[in-house]
Amino acid sequence: MTPDIIISVLSGAAGAFMGLSKALANFNRKIEHRFEKIENDFDVFQDRVIHDYVLKEDFLREMQAVHNKLDR
Repeated sequence: MTPDIIISVLSGAAGAFMGLSKALANFNRKIEHRFEKIENDFDVFQDRVIHDYVLKEDFLREMQAVHNKLDR
């Protein structure tokens, strides 16, 4: 093998590695963005459920107390 072939092979391998690492970095960014979006959606959902459930339960409890007072 001549030095020209070795240099060509090494430069081709380095180029392929750089392209692969760039593609992997883009994939990681997309995955991170998706997970951040899912986490944000889950946080919003959790806050809404807790807020709505507590308000609904408090309302039902108060209405039951009103009904009990009226039944006396």
